[in-house]
Amino acid sequence: MPSESSLIDEYKVSRVTLRQALAELEKDNLIKRHRGKGAFITGISPKPFVYNLNYKMVSGDGVKNSDEGISAKLIDLKYVSPAYPEIKSQLNMKDDNDGVIYLKRLFFIGEKPIAIGRSWLPGDLVPDMVEKGLVNCSITDTLRENFGIIPSTVDDYVEVVRCSQSDSVLLKCTMDVPLLLVKGRSSLENSRVIEYSETSWLGDFVRFHLHFKSTDKGYIMGN
Repeated sequence: MPSESSLIDEYKVSRVTLRQALAELEKDNLIKRHRGKGAFITGISPKPFVYNLNYKMVSGDGVKNSDEGISAKLIDLKYVSPAYPEIKSQLNMKDDNDGVIYLKRLFFIGEKPIAIGRSWLPGDLVPDMVEKGLVNCSITDTLRENFGIIPSTVDDYVEVVRCSQSDSVLLKCTMDVPLLLVKGRSSLENSRVIEYSETSWLGDFVRFHLHFKSTDKGYIMGN
């Protein structure tokens, strides 16, 4: 590749910006940099990670999901009271004094961080979650095994957002990398919202795969 000085002159960017861009290319294995020799194109085409949106929860703290190869690490788990107004609205909470359980997880493929997940659950439905911790670093496993709760429905919304400085540190990426933000709500059969979540996936690395099958009621998501 051309020298850093040549690239700076050609694209009219600062040396810091250029080196961030080269670091992203090297992270994706598109180039290799050698001290004193410069950068070389590898000729390898980037292969995004394809994630099947089948809602099988990943297991964590080094235990890989057999289908996706994803592992998870719990970063934060605490009780928050009072809950933020936006979170109360998402969980359909009415009482100003009600608190929520907040948890934050970092998801990996191998050693590469690919997503940050944040979840909020009504504190009255999951008492002692903070003290008991998560089962397999999975909210689904924890709800089922510790509280006898099985969500009936899941509603998700996907949008593209900018990466914050704190998320860029955890995901080891630059702030100009787009994130695919999945906002979800899980509910019980009586429509009680049991979880509101926001999961930010690396947009330059992850692709979502949705599979639908035909039924007498039209096409539905399924295996």
